[in-house]
Amino acid sequence: MQSNMKHLPVFLIVPFSILLFFSCAAQEKPAGDCLTVEGGLTHDFGSISHGAKPMHAFEFHNTCEDTVRFTAVKASCSCTAALPTNDVVAPGEKAAINVTFFPPRSSNGHIEKSVSVYVNDEPRPRCLLRVSADITSGFSTDPEKVDMGSIPARKEATTKVRFTNVSADTQEIVAVQAVLSIENRGVDGKGAPSVVPIAESAFSPSEFSLAPGATQEVTVRFTPRLTGKLLGSVIIYSGPEARQVEFTGVIE
Repeated sequence: MQSNMKHLPVFLIVPFSILLFFSCAAQEKPAGDCLTVEGGLTHDFGSISHGAKPMHAFEFHNTCEDTVRFTAVKASCSCTAALPTNDVVAPGEKAAINVTFFPPRSSNGHIEKSVSVYVNDEPRPRCLLRVSADITSGFSTDPEKVDMGSIPARKEATTKVRFTNVSADTQEIVAVQAVLSIENRGVDGKGAPSVVPIAESAFSPSEFSLAPGATQEVTVRFTPRLTGKLLGSVIIYSGPEARQVEFTGVIE
């Protein structure tokens, strides 16, 4: 073959090389390329509440003559579940991957998650499915962040946070919890930082009901035992939602 091609004109050798390249590319086409996703690889659930569990079916169509097999479907986090209706997609057939989203308790606002789809034991995902949503909170807080300013160590600190029910349903607040800590740098303030939890805290009230549009003021009390930077938040739990209010300040 090589000896004969030496005598071929250049204008014949170049087209022959191009034809050979496309022939090999067609033979090496991965089976996963046979799948098309009708409706696209992304889906937006729009505005949802924490109690919602929306699901979208991504429909795959096998457009080739080879059977394609789903070998793994992996969600990026535990708040997303993905399950194919069939593991094998025959030529010309269709199968769906149902993606269900469970809004995280403490998340609000826009959120995006992905699902990796593997086929025919390929080491890399054939495609990424993406879902997004805008999670709406059942509450508004005033203030949204609490700056305690400068507060003395070893004395009880007190502040108030107002919670308003902005949803159309009555909200049952089942618990209020403080996750507050002190970033302490030793007696002289120059040592290596260590984070020490604040163990003493109290709330009034800690359980209550909020009708739509109603507001409840919660008194927060805690006693820092060391000096340093105040870190953490106060969390209010209501059904599927956990609403956090960030706290900052300096303990002297």
